[in-house]
Amino acid sequence: MDNNITQIIEIAKTGIQWLDWITIVISAVTMIGVSINFFIDAQHRKKAMQKIPIKFLVNDTDKYLLDLDIMRQDISRAEIQGLLSAFQNKPSQRYTISSLSDISFLDSVYKIKNETLDELIIKLSTEEFIGGYVIDKHNKHDGFNLKKMKLL
Repeated sequence: MDNNITQIIEIAKTGIQWLDWITIVISAVTMIGVSINFFIDAQHRKKAMQKIPIKFLVNDTDKYLLDLDIMRQDISRAEIQGLLSAFQNKPSQRYTISSLSDISFLDSVYKIKNETLDELIIKLSTEEFIGGYVIDKHNKHDGFNLKKMKLL
């Protein structure tokens, strides 16, 4: 009887030793996984804080760099439209840029959000850039302020 109890105790000790080793391996794998996740998350946070330059491309020839970058995490169509109003000769004036409604513009915004594009290019006609088109019965658009951007 004592021999059976001794065997049971030895089997239990062996089982506990195996469980200890399994726990150690699982803990090590978990630590490695957490470390990798921490590294990947740090890379995404760094990319999210990256400043994205905004450029105007006028008539597919002249390219202007706006004097304001936007962080990747903040970029959206609405945010860009709000920022562009600050670059007008009259900041509170309404404006129309037809390319902001194009699918290619939205695609660029999505690519920037997904970290596959690092600049935003907004296409404009000369009329949209320098102004002169009619907003309503009493107003014409005064164009964008060249002092707030530089020709590339």
